[in-house]
Amino acid sequence: MSGAATTLTEYDRIAHLFRRAGFGATHDEVTAAVGDGIQKTIDRLLSFDTDPSSITYDHVADRLMENLVDFRDFADLQVWWIDKMVRSANPLQEKMTLFWHGHFATGFSKVNQPLLMFQQNQLFRQHALGNFKALTLAVSQNPAMILYLDNQTNRKGHANENYCRELMELFTLGIGNYTEEDVHEGARAFTGWSCQPLTGRFFFRPRVHDDGVKTFLGQTGNWDGGDVVNMVVDNPACARFIATKLFKFFVHDHPTPEDVEPFAQLFTRSGFEIKPVMAAIFRSDQFYSPLAVYGKARSPAEFVVGTLRNTGAEGPMRAAPYAMKSMGQELFNPPNVKGWDGGMTWINTTTLLTRFNFAMQLARMNEANAPLIRDIHQQLDSGVITSPEEAVDYCSMRLMNRNLSAATRNVLLTYLETGPDGDQEPFDINGPGRERAVAVRKIHGLLHMVMLTPEYQLV
Repeated sequence: MSGAATTLTEYDRIAHLFRRAGFGATHDEVTAAVGDGIQKTIDRLLSFDTDPSSITYDHVADRLMENLVDFRDFADLQVWWIDKMVRSANPLQEKMTLFWHGHFATGFSKVNQPLLMFQQNQLFRQHALGNFKALTLAVSQNPAMILYLDNQTNRKGHANENYCRELMELFTLGIGNYTEEDVHEGARAFTGWSCQPLTGRFFFRPRVHDDGVKTFLGQTGNWDGGDVVNMVVDNPACARFIATKLFKFFVHDHPTPEDVEPFAQLFTRSGFEIKPVMAAIFRSDQFYSPLAVYGKARSPAEFVVGTLRNTGAEGPMRAAPYAMKSMGQELFNPPNVKGWDGGMTWINTTTLLTRFNFAMQLARMNEANAPLIRDIHQQLDSGVITSPEEAVDYCSMRLMNRNLSAATRNVLLTYLETGPDGDQEPFDINGPGRERAVAVRKIHGLLHMVMLTPEYQLV
């Protein structure tokens, strides 16, 4: 699949892959992956075990966390997922779970049962790279979705059209690819699809199901909800719709129909499997084009999780969900059934201030125990960092896997060489006693400053 690939080193391409297919990687992780090569790294990211009964690091960690977290508590649920995103050995599985959460959006504000939101989150994780038709059927029978879009009130003679409308408009086809009559007829097919909120189980209520003949998307028969799911996913508009949403989330925000079409065709040829489409996206020229590389604003999840992963910081985990909410992304509670708009809507004066404060809190709380801080001290002691220029370049590579622009680099150099009274002050890492202590504190502050740069807000 062709596109305007930019000139990138293998390190640059793998660092970009880790940012988009997960939440970023440390300098050491990227360097190790360069040794494996990008094709092998893509294969590794795409290969994860979705069977919760198998013995893997993630599944054992899950079992331990399930004994520590109260899944009836909304705040605990949010902390659990952020922790999982930070620590998971399968970052693409968590990134896909986040994608499906925004795509098939439901919110705690209406569902009001953390256990049902947890159950849905596990559903997205299980189907992360699976078959889209199977996922759509599972979502249609998912209690959180049924309650969020009121399908438990959908009865013969009194069809509630909410779910069928959003199924076509937001989940599979897009506006313009169905009629109001399709909405009504499809809703009739979903009558009787309900759930037991206390047990979290789907159940079918035959007495309120409309078993009459229906005409849906030009086909006439005694359709039920499963038939409707099959027909919308089989519709050619679905492949283009899903391929476009995947492209916008993982590549860049402004694809042309020509950009998307090869992935839509592959989606159809594969029988609606997600994994081959994601493999093709990660191997495409578009994925490494100038429009894609550092072409998207970091979402709050990418900012918080990426910062925690890259610094190795131990906290402040409890504060993370609140910080993300203030940045515009409250996990398990999107603003509406459309999910989050993303793109530049993540960036405004309020959300930037929250990002800056979270970064400062993280830097202050982890001066003593963060692996990144210990590593920087080792670089100072071994003479790898001896000048302000080396300090800036080292910190930017460690936190972002990239060098800063000349303008940003100069700002940070000025910070290092400015004293508390605003006058220029030599930055002497090799100076005696107090001078070295001052320089070290400056480098700790430099980590915070790097997180405030325009470059850090991009992935």
